Amino acid sequence: MGMRIHAGSALFAGATAALAVGLGATTALAATTLTVKVTNGGKYKATAPATVLKDNGASVTCSSTPTTKASTATGSVPTATTTGTSPVKIGTAATLNFKNCSGPLGKVTVKVIDLPYAVKVDSKTNSAGQTDVMITGVNTSVSMTGCSFTVTGRAPGFYANSTHKLRMTPQLPITPLNKARLTISNVTGCSGLVMNGDHPTFRASYTLSRAAKIRSK
Repeated sequence: MGMRIHAGSALFAGATAALAVGLGATTALAATTLTVKVTNGGKYKATAPATVLKDNGASVTCSSTPTTKASTATGSVPTATTTGTSPVKIGTAATLNFKNCSGPLGKVTVKVIDLPYAVKVDSKTNSAGQTDVMITGVNTSVSMTGCSFTVTGRAPGFYANSTHKLRMTPQLPITPLNKARLTISNVTGCSGLVMNGDHPTFRASYTLSRAAKIRSK
């Protein structure tokens, strides 16, 4: 009986080790290498006429006025060809601002922290010239009367060569290779409108000042 138990234990250990190796191989195979070519790249300015951060039906909306845009950004996406494991970094957002923002409890202040953020490609380019992009390293503080919270993580979106617009949205034209999402933490007050651990959506359409083109394969 003792020999049978030991033999069974050895067999189980061997099967477990084989499974671990197999899972490791699967993980390695799951990683996708992309070659991303950026043309007409360089420093850019980007503007968005409106932005919406939404969580559980509660929204923070930033809007443009005749003198200010809802959101502006500057950074650099250099002309280059980069090969690497997805998501592939192609540039940065060095500044990011939000103006004229309001929420369910009134005027909202959005403070952007820990810049620069990274601009990364997370898909091959489709026939329409669209490529999934994510902004990583996001860290923003949102506050209004009786409510404050932090938003961190990776914001999904896609870039369109035909319009040189970066559209931030969870609804992407191509199935992304990696998961990008934002997370809420450090909630103070807010009357249950937002909760720690929530995953809000961020939507905006940024027009770049230069007609950069992204080709990923």
